[in-house]
Amino acid sequence: MAYPFKRDRWTLPVVATAKKPKGTDADAAAADVSTGSQPKKARLEDPADEEGREPLKISVGKYSSNDNPTLLEIIGSNVMGPERGLLIASLARATWAKHRSAFNCYKNFAKNSGSDIVWPMSIDQICKFVSWALLERNLKPSTVKSYLSSLEFMHKIRNLECYCKNFTVQSIIKGAENLNMYSMISVGTRRVMTLPLLKIIGHQIAKLNWSAHSKLILWGACTLAFFGSLRLGEILAPTENCFNPLETLLWSDLKFRPDSSILLHVKIDKSKNKTGSYVDIFSFDVKGCCPVKTLTSLQKLCKNSNDPVFVFKNGKLLTPKLMNNTVRLLLRPVIGEKAMQISGHSFRAGIPSALASDPKAAKDSDIKAWGRWSSDSYLLYTRLKLNQKKILFEKIVAVLIN
Repeated sequence: MAYPFKRDRWTLPVVATAKKPKGTDADAAAADVSTGSQPKKARLEDPADEEGREPLKISVGKYSSNDNPTLLEIIGSNVMGPERGLLIASLARATWAKHRSAFNCYKNFAKNSGSDIVWPMSIDQICKFVSWALLERNLKPSTVKSYLSSLEFMHKIRNLECYCKNFTVQSIIKGAENLNMYSMISVGTRRVMTLPLLKIIGHQIAKLNWSAHSKLILWGACTLAFFGSLRLGEILAPTENCFNPLETLLWSDLKFRPDSSILLHVKIDKSKNKTGSYVDIFSFDVKGCCPVKTLTSLQKLCKNSNDPVFVFKNGKLLTPKLMNNTVRLLLRPVIGEKAMQISGHSFRAGIPSALASDPKAAKDSDIKAWGRWSSDSYLLYTRLKLNQKKILFEKIVAVLIN
């Protein structure tokens, strides 16, 4: 079959046998599905059922010189004229949004404390802000650090001295981090996508009362993100009714090759390569899980090569937010609250983590090349597994006894 369902009824392969599951929670959940236990169905409406949608619009890119009143508080009025637009384009829109969130938080602090916002901010004011954010707002130390980084940027852009990295300020945050160690349960904030989990998602999609096309859209995005180790922002539009042709995956960005593989062009990647980057997508001979077959089936329904790949019949675009929320709702009846640890990064981390779990499978350079990492940041997407630790310890023993 070209794609994993027939007559709008999915026929994904059995995930596991009826034997008692071993190993990971994902394997156990897969076994539950295969043995006939019926988790609660996720109540999800087909995105294509929404009517009266406006035609798709072309949005601005991640980098834009467009000014707006909210940036005045962040940048100030020191830089005006044509150069101001270039300054705005130096950061992505998402980064400006983070700076805006930080400043809004500081404004709330000033309002609650009855103080004025004075530039430069004094050490006393910054210490009080940090204490208020940690104790009254119950923000995480990592969030407060991020906000301080934004406030530091706002000082630099005004050519003012900043005390955000003052020893006292940093010590207050360090104290909060130390106290958090006693109250925090040591759990991973991000769960890595595995093949068993991916199959479970397929089974759950099969139970949805969605059209065949809508199922293909969601399943295609899941398999492509997993097998291509892609960032969701490289293939999906940021909003459901707007997309940027240079940042969203279009059909013209996919080259279907005779050897049943696909060459995918990421036009603007995180490394800012002039020509973007290219990702090879290969066939995967496990029934129902092949990204090439899924995309081939979707291509047959494509009307325009300049259209986004992941768009529902009513013109609604699949976004990272919609995909994350849908996947979590699908997995929650099967793996419980651990489903909330699944995000777009989980798909990107899947294959690199699998390779890292077997020291003989691939070198670090292979993992970096597969995920298109230019630095050691790939280590954040892998987990040191038991086999790796055993081999490492064998080396340690050899050093100690020689």
